[in-house]
Amino acid sequence: MFRHQGPARSERQNLALAGYLALIGGFVNSAGFILIGSFTSHVTGNVGRLANDIASGQLAAAGAALTMIVSFYAGAVLASAIIENSSFARVPTAYGFALLGEAVLLAVFSAVASQTLARHARVQDMQAVLLCAAMGMQNSMVTRLSGAVVRTTHLTGVVTDLGIETARWLRFRRATGHEHARRIDRGRMRLHSMIVSAFMLGAVLGSALGVWLHQLTMLLPCVAVLAGACYAFATARRAALRETTYPPPPAGPPSPIT
Repeated sequence: MFRHQGPARSERQNLALAGYLALIGGFVNSAGFILIGSFTSHVTGNVGRLANDIASGQLAAAGAALTMIVSFYAGAVLASAIIENSSFARVPTAYGFALLGEAVLLAVFSAVASQTLARHARVQDMQAVLLCAAMGMQNSMVTRLSGAVVRTTHLTGVVTDLGIETARWLRFRRATGHEHARRIDRGRMRLHSMIVSAFMLGAVLGSALGVWLHQLTMLLPCVAVLAGACYAFATARRAALRETTYPPPPAGPPSPIT
Protein backbone atom coordinates (compact mmCIF):
# COMPACT_ATOMS: atom_id res chain seq x y z
CA MET A 1 0.00 0.00 0.00
CA PHE A 2 2.97 2.35 0.57
CA ARG A 3 5.35 1.19 -2.16
CA HIS A 4 3.94 3.24 -5.02
CA GLN A 5 3.10 6.93 -5.34
CA GLY A 6 0.82 8.92 -7.61
CA PRO A 7 -0.03 7.46 -11.06
CA ALA A 8 1.91 4.26 -10.29
CA ARG A 9 -0.76 3.27 -7.75
CA SER A 10 -3.58 0.90 -8.65
CA GLU A 11 -7.25 1.49 -7.92
CA ARG A 12 -7.15 -1.30 -5.34
CA GLN A 13 -4.24 0.34 -3.53
CA ASN A 14 -6.02 3.69 -3.41
CA LEU A 15 -9.22 2.06 -2.15
CA ALA A 16 -7.32 0.35 0.67
CA LEU A 17 -5.51 3.58 1.56
CA ALA A 18 -8.76 5.58 1.47
CA GLY A 19 -10.64 3.15 3.68
CA TYR A 20 -7.83 2.87 6.23
CA LEU A 21 -7.02 6.56 6.68
CA ALA A 22 -10.55 7.95 6.18
CA LEU A 23 -11.73 5.67 9.00
CA ILE A 24 -9.00 7.11 11.24
CA GLY A 25 -9.73 10.68 10.13
CA GLY A 26 -13.44 10.37 10.90
CA PHE A 27 -12.71 8.70 14.23
CA VAL A 28 -10.24 11.37 15.38
CA ASN A 29 -12.45 14.24 14.25
CA SER A 30 -15.56 12.93 16.00
CA ALA A 31 -13.85 11.65 19.15
CA GLY A 32 -11.98 14.94 19.42
CA PHE A 33 -15.27 16.82 19.44
CA ILE A 34 -16.62 14.57 22.21
CA LEU A 35 -13.48 14.97 24.32
CA ILE A 36 -12.49 18.63 23.80
CA GLY A 37 -15.35 20.24 21.89
CA SER A 38 -13.38 20.94 18.70
CA PHE A 39 -13.31 19.48 15.21
CA THR A 40 -9.67 18.97 14.30
CA SER A 41 -9.48 17.21 10.93
CA HIS A 42 -9.94 20.31 8.75
CA VAL A 43 -9.01 23.99 8.71
CA THR A 44 -12.18 25.60 7.33
CA GLY A 45 -14.15 25.57 10.58
CA ASN A 46 -11.25 27.02 12.54
CA VAL A 47 -10.87 29.86 10.03
CA GLY A 48 -14.55 30.71 10.52
CA ARG A 49 -14.11 30.50 14.26
CA LEU A 50 -11.06 32.77 14.09
CA ALA A 51 -13.00 35.40 12.15
CA ASN A 52 -15.95 35.21 14.55
CA ASP A 53 -13.72 35.51 17.63
CA ILE A 54 -11.90 38.52 16.18
CA ALA A 55 -15.20 40.22 15.30
CA SER A 56 -16.57 39.64 18.80
CA GLY A 57 -13.38 40.84 20.47
CA GLN A 58 -12.47 37.48 22.04
CA LEU A 59 -8.78 37.72 21.33
CA ALA A 60 -7.76 34.78 23.52
CA ALA A 61 -10.17 32.49 21.68
CA ALA A 62 -9.02 33.91 18.35
CA GLY A 63 -5.43 33.16 19.28
CA ALA A 64 -6.36 29.57 20.10
CA ALA A 65 -8.12 29.15 16.75
CA LEU A 66 -5.10 30.59 14.94
CA THR A 67 -2.83 28.19 16.83
CA MET A 68 -4.94 25.26 15.65
CA ILE A 69 -4.68 26.43 12.03
CA VAL A 70 -0.91 26.84 12.32
CA SER A 71 -0.68 23.44 13.99
CA PHE A 72 -2.45 21.74 11.07
CA TYR A 73 -0.08 23.52 8.70
CA ALA A 74 2.94 22.53 10.76
CA GLY A 75 1.83 18.89 10.72
CA ALA A 76 1.55 18.98 6.93
CA VAL A 77 5.01 20.53 6.65
CA LEU A 78 6.50 17.94 9.02
CA ALA A 79 5.04 14.97 7.14
CA SER A 80 6.24 16.29 3.78
CA ALA A 81 9.69 17.02 5.22
CA ILE A 82 9.92 13.41 6.42
CA ILE A 83 8.80 12.06 3.05
CA GLU A 84 11.23 14.32 1.17
CA ASN A 85 14.15 13.36 3.40
CA SER A 86 16.83 11.76 1.25
CA SER A 87 17.98 9.65 4.20
CA PHE A 88 15.19 7.19 3.44
CA ALA A 89 16.27 5.10 0.48
CA ARG A 90 12.85 3.50 0.02
CA VAL A 91 9.42 5.11 -0.16
CA PRO A 92 7.65 2.88 2.42
CA THR A 93 10.31 3.72 5.02
CA ALA A 94 9.62 7.44 4.66
CA TYR A 95 5.87 6.93 5.00
CA GLY A 96 6.45 4.58 7.94
CA PHE A 97 8.25 7.32 9.85
CA ALA A 98 5.56 9.86 8.93
CA LEU A 99 2.88 7.50 10.25
CA LEU A 100 4.97 6.96 13.35
CA GLY A 101 5.00 10.73 13.91
CA GLU A 102 1.21 10.85 13.68
CA ALA A 103 0.92 7.96 16.14
CA VAL A 104 3.19 9.78 18.59
CA LEU A 105 0.99 12.90 18.45
CA LEU A 106 -2.14 10.84 19.15
CA ALA A 107 -0.38 9.09 22.03
CA VAL A 108 0.76 12.40 23.51
CA PHE A 109 -2.79 13.73 23.29
CA SER A 110 -4.05 10.70 25.22
CA ALA A 111 -1.36 11.16 27.86
CA VAL A 112 -2.05 14.88 28.26
CA ALA A 113 -5.84 14.44 28.27
CA SER A 114 -5.64 11.76 30.96
CA GLN A 115 -3.63 14.08 33.21
CA THR A 116 -5.72 17.21 32.59
CA LEU A 117 -8.75 17.48 34.81
CA ALA A 118 -9.70 21.05 33.86
CA ARG A 119 -12.43 21.51 31.26
CA HIS A 120 -11.57 25.12 30.52
CA ALA A 121 -12.06 26.00 26.84
CA ARG A 122 -8.52 27.34 26.39
CA VAL A 123 -7.01 24.21 27.95
CA GLN A 124 -9.01 22.08 25.54
CA ASP A 125 -7.90 24.27 22.62
CA MET A 126 -4.29 23.55 23.49
CA GLN A 127 -5.06 19.84 23.51
CA ALA A 128 -6.70 20.26 20.11
CA VAL A 129 -3.39 21.53 18.75
CA LEU A 130 -2.00 17.99 18.99
CA LEU A 131 -4.91 16.51 17.04
CA CYS A 132 -4.72 19.25 14.39
CA ALA A 133 -1.03 18.51 13.88
CA ALA A 134 -1.75 14.79 13.59
CA MET A 135 -4.48 15.39 11.00
CA GLY A 136 -2.25 17.80 9.10
CA MET A 137 0.38 15.06 8.91
CA GLN A 138 -2.18 12.53 7.70
CA ASN A 139 -3.63 14.83 5.06
CA SER A 140 -0.17 15.66 3.74
CA MET A 141 0.86 11.99 3.67
CA VAL A 142 -2.17 10.73 1.81
CA THR A 143 -2.08 13.61 -0.67
CA ARG A 144 1.57 12.90 -1.49
CA LEU A 145 1.13 9.14 -1.62
CA SER A 146 -1.96 9.14 -3.85
CA GLY A 147 -0.97 12.06 -6.08
CA ALA A 148 -3.77 14.23 -4.67
CA VAL A 149 -6.37 11.59 -5.61
CA VAL A 150 -7.27 10.60 -2.04
CA ARG A 151 -8.19 12.99 0.81
CA THR A 152 -9.15 11.47 4.13
CA THR A 153 -9.56 14.21 6.75
CA HIS A 154 -12.53 16.13 5.30
CA LEU A 155 -15.43 15.36 2.98
CA THR A 156 -16.43 18.64 1.29
CA GLY A 157 -14.41 18.14 -1.88
CA VAL A 158 -15.06 14.40 -1.89
CA VAL A 159 -18.84 14.81 -1.71
CA THR A 160 -18.66 17.52 -4.41
CA ASP A 161 -16.72 15.21 -6.75
CA LEU A 162 -19.13 12.38 -5.99
CA GLY A 163 -22.02 14.67 -6.91
CA ILE A 164 -20.34 15.55 -10.22
CA GLU A 165 -19.84 11.89 -11.08
CA THR A 166 -23.43 11.11 -10.12
CA ALA A 167 -24.70 13.83 -12.47
CA ARG A 168 -22.57 12.35 -15.27
CA TRP A 169 -23.99 8.92 -14.51
CA LEU A 170 -27.55 10.25 -14.72
CA ARG A 171 -26.75 11.91 -18.03
CA PHE A 172 -25.23 8.71 -19.36
CA ARG A 173 -28.35 6.79 -18.43
CA ARG A 174 -30.48 9.21 -20.43
CA ALA A 175 -28.05 9.74 -23.29
CA THR A 176 -28.66 8.61 -26.86
CA GLY A 177 -26.50 8.31 -29.94
CA HIS A 178 -22.89 9.50 -29.76
CA GLU A 179 -23.27 10.62 -26.13
CA HIS A 180 -23.13 6.95 -25.11
CA ALA A 181 -19.37 7.18 -25.63
CA ARG A 182 -19.02 9.43 -22.59
CA ARG A 183 -18.59 6.90 -19.83
CA ILE A 184 -18.47 7.90 -16.19
CA ASP A 185 -15.39 7.22 -14.12
CA ARG A 186 -16.65 4.31 -12.06
CA GLY A 187 -13.32 3.94 -10.30
CA ARG A 188 -13.56 7.51 -9.11
CA MET A 189 -17.06 6.94 -7.81
CA ARG A 190 -15.95 3.82 -5.94
CA LEU A 191 -13.04 5.71 -4.40
CA HIS A 192 -15.15 8.65 -3.24
CA SER A 193 -17.85 6.34 -1.93
CA MET A 194 -15.21 4.47 0.05
CA ILE A 195 -13.88 7.70 1.59
CA VAL A 196 -17.35 8.94 2.58
CA SER A 197 -18.42 5.57 4.00
CA ALA A 198 -15.18 5.00 5.94
CA PHE A 199 -15.14 8.55 7.32
CA MET A 200 -18.75 8.30 8.47
CA LEU A 201 -18.14 4.90 10.06
CA GLY A 202 -15.09 6.28 11.85
CA ALA A 203 -17.11 9.27 13.04
CA VAL A 204 -19.82 7.05 14.52
CA LEU A 205 -17.27 4.83 16.24
CA GLY A 206 -15.35 7.86 17.52
CA SER A 207 -18.46 9.39 19.05
CA ALA A 208 -19.70 6.17 20.61
CA LEU A 209 -16.33 5.14 22.04
CA GLY A 210 -15.56 8.70 23.13
CA VAL A 211 -18.56 8.63 25.42
CA TRP A 212 -17.58 5.22 26.74
CA LEU A 213 -13.77 5.32 26.97
CA HIS A 214 -13.25 9.07 27.44
CA GLN A 215 -9.55 10.06 27.26
CA LEU A 216 -8.46 6.53 26.36
CA THR A 217 -10.39 6.75 23.08
CA MET A 218 -7.48 8.21 21.09
CA LEU A 219 -5.35 5.20 21.88
CA LEU A 220 -7.41 3.23 19.33
CA PRO A 221 -6.50 5.33 16.26
CA CYS A 222 -2.99 5.59 17.70
CA VAL A 223 -2.67 1.81 17.57
CA ALA A 224 -4.21 1.72 14.08
CA VAL A 225 -1.72 4.29 12.76
CA LEU A 226 1.14 2.49 14.48
CA ALA A 227 0.06 -0.74 12.78
CA GLY A 228 0.20 1.08 9.44
CA ALA A 229 3.71 2.28 10.22
CA CYS A 230 4.81 -1.27 11.06
CA TYR A 231 3.30 -2.50 7.79
CA ALA A 232 5.16 0.19 5.86
CA PHE A 233 8.47 -0.76 7.49
CA ALA A 234 7.83 -4.46 6.84
CA THR A 235 7.15 -3.94 3.13
CA ALA A 236 10.06 -1.55 2.60
CA ARG A 237 12.44 -4.44 1.89
CA ARG A 238 10.52 -5.35 -1.26
CA ALA A 239 10.37 -1.78 -2.53
CA ALA A 240 12.79 -0.46 -5.11
CA LEU A 241 15.29 2.22 -4.24
CA ARG A 242 13.76 5.57 -4.99
CA GLU A 243 15.31 8.10 -7.27
CA THR A 244 16.71 11.34 -5.92
CA THR A 245 13.80 13.74 -5.57
CA TYR A 246 15.83 16.81 -6.38
CA PRO A 247 18.69 16.31 -8.86
CA PRO A 248 21.88 18.26 -8.25
CA PRO A 249 21.96 21.67 -9.94
CA PRO A 250 23.94 21.92 -13.20
CA ALA A 251 27.53 22.97 -12.87
CA GLY A 252 28.10 26.67 -13.34
CA PRO A 253 31.00 28.40 -15.04
CA PRO A 254 34.41 27.67 -13.54
CA SER A 255 35.58 30.03 -10.84
CA PRO A 256 38.21 32.53 -11.99
CA ILE A 257 41.75 31.74 -10.98
CA THR A 258 43.06 34.17 -8.40
